[in-house]
Amino acid sequence: MKLADLLAGMQPEEIERLAHEHARTDDHLSGPQLLEAIGGVLRSYRFLHDFLFNRQPPAFSILILLLDAPDYSLPTAGFRESVLAETKRICDALDASAILARDDQLRVYRRVLYQARSNDMQIDASEAAILSVLRQELGIAQVEHFLIEHCRELREFWGQEGGFARALHALRSAGLVFVHDGRTVIADDVAPVVRQVLGVDMARTQARRLFGYLTSAELHEALQLVQAATSGTKDEKVERLIAHLAQPRLLLRSRAFGVDRLREICRQMGANTSGAKEELVSRIIAHVAADRDVRGEAEPPPAPPIREQRRLPEERFGLLFAQLRGHELAAISGEFDLRRWGTKDSQVRTLWESHRAEESLLQALGSDDIEALLKRLKLRSSGSKKERILRAIDHFAQSDEASLRSYSAASASDLEGVPSEG
Repeated sequence: MKLADLLAGMQPEEIERLAHEHARTDDHLSGPQLLEAIGGVLRSYRFLHDFLFNRQPPAFSILILLLDAPDYSLPTAGFRESVLAETKRICDALDASAILARDDQLRVYRRVLYQARSNDMQIDASEAAILSVLRQELGIAQVEHFLIEHCRELREFWGQEGGFARALHALRSAGLVFVHDGRTVIADDVAPVVRQVLGVDMARTQARRLFGYLTSAELHEALQLVQAATSGTKDEKVERLIAHLAQPRLLLRSRAFGVDRLREICRQMGANTSGAKEELVSRIIAHVAADRDVRGEAEPPPAPPIREQRRLPEERFGLLFAQLRGHELAAISGEFDLRRWGTKDSQVRTLWESHRAEESLLQALGSDDIEALLKRLKLRSSGSKKERILRAIDHFAQSDEASLRSYSAASASDLEGVPSEG
């Protein structure tokens, strides 16, 4: 079901509560406008990232089971038992060092995460930025963060009685999970962004099928990449990758897979074979995630190129977006499914090459982010979100050359990198 349909079926008092939480605006909105405003927040990468990174087990199992299910829906009867069984499976695998066994690499991350949780149970923006840098430096995949939350020393924060009820209540209260006609559901148009935030390319049944296209030797190298045991039959190797929640995109990007081999895999599954390595990897992921390899469907025609009208030339565009913090740039890139790693300069370059208008890009940020940007620019921060965004853009459109040089000098001294989430 679409999010709009699920929201429309809610009680008026629940809509009012969600509006208070998500649609903070000074404008008077009609009922349909209010639902669209709530939906826009619930489908945004920035909101989902900030919200889900503060969820603890068994929230991850709730989401993974729903993302794996047909139509992102499971019967509510027996759902609690399935979630608790999946959570226990992950905990037992960690305790037995069957997954995430590279302790030296993960010890520092676990300690920092423990400290962040022990302060007030919440991961604030600065702690999230530090954890992102650690994932980049230590080679920790996004999904591994959520697995690490299951480690023995972190269970004191979530392992008490009633953990399932608390996790489900938080997800339902936020408007991410619904109970509808005896089923527990994630909206069709929210599920892909939840996957992106969790760092999960596709359902496990689909990942199992994709790994089936690989040779035993390639599976051996894939297991080495995630530092897992490499013995066993091909089927055993595939199941070990599934147990590790190893993500196909990460594996296919590795040096073990050259362009010629990726094109061969595309031919095997009936996908287009043109393009460079990153394009081939994305095509393989999209083809299997959409089940086109099973149904024998051709790849859909490419979407028309995006060419939104901009207010700023390249230099002024770059100076505007260079004023953003790393996590803010990552939120914009995540919203539009752009590359979210590299230096700040490379991230700003990616935004420029997306050919989207400044206003479209800045709309991906939360109101608090826009307010913080205006304060850094020493501009008035009152007004609606749209008015504040246009004020920042106008500032760089109208600034004189001396002001631009001061921004350029400040940007050159800013060595902040953008954390890798790709």
